[in-house]
Amino acid sequence: MTDPDRRPDAGRPLAEADRQPDADRQPLAPALTVTLLGTGTSTGVPVLGCGCAVCTSDDPRDARLRTSAHVVAHADAGDVHLQIDAGPDFRTQALRAGLTAVDALLVTHEHFDHVTGLDDLRPFFFRIKEPIPVYTSERTADALRTMFRYVFERTYPGASVLDLHPVDGPFTAASRTAPAARVEVTPLRAPHGRFEVMGFRIGTFAYLTDVGAVPAETRAALAGVETLVLDGLRPAPHPTHLTFAQAAEVAADVGARQTWLTHVTHDVRHADAHLPDGVELAYDGLVLEIPAPAPTA
Repeated sequence: MTDPDRRPDAGRPLAEADRQPDADRQPLAPALTVTLLGTGTSTGVPVLGCGCAVCTSDDPRDARLRTSAHVVAHADAGDVHLQIDAGPDFRTQALRAGLTAVDALLVTHEHFDHVTGLDDLRPFFFRIKEPIPVYTSERTADALRTMFRYVFERTYPGASVLDLHPVDGPFTAASRTAPAARVEVTPLRAPHGRFEVMGFRIGTFAYLTDVGAVPAETRAALAGVETLVLDGLRPAPHPTHLTFAQAAEVAADVGARQTWLTHVTHDVRHADAHLPDGVELAYDGLVLEIPAPAPTA
């Protein structure tokens, strides 16, 4: 299916037109501030109707909204605000975190807990009319066109103004207010049951949720990642998600300095999780400061 709003170069490796001359080029992997807006599974935690120790816990780290993250890339020309997924809790998450801008939306896949907050992006168009690009896989883009036809066919004037950009290789995302501020993003692929989801790498940071395994080619693409946010549903096996032990094995194999597990169920209290050094349960509101990669000789 052809998207009339799609850029002709979207989804291809970066072309010369995407790159600045070396003398003037912005660093495409600047320092990052990553806020984990939600770290819970598709039901959220507490789970409706559940009286377990996690769902009734008074530890705020055990209250887990649906999984998403906000990444601010601190480019020399200005900040670039990247939103990873926008599920049913997005409005609450954005208010809690004090989000003031979204320059691009990166969608891992089309399950409801990752996309049903798309229309809550509308306030980000009240002052800035420039469309927000949505970067995702071709399959997810097709699903979003069906799920949100009124958005992508522009049939309702009050809807979010979103442009789909299916990608299958590295791309640059730019600030909507300072287009010279840009950041390079590398998509990652991994299975989630019978289909693939998309993760994202920016410099030494990577985000990969809702995966049941991490194939060899994706592990290779994670080489050099120092901070990894990775799916880790629970200790017990699941057909489409990594267990804590499986996630820890992936983290050790790729050599991540620090790994944070996300998309967590109500099976384990945060305080009771027993994980190897360098692997921890993430929690809502966690802020990660990622320095820019050191220049190579």
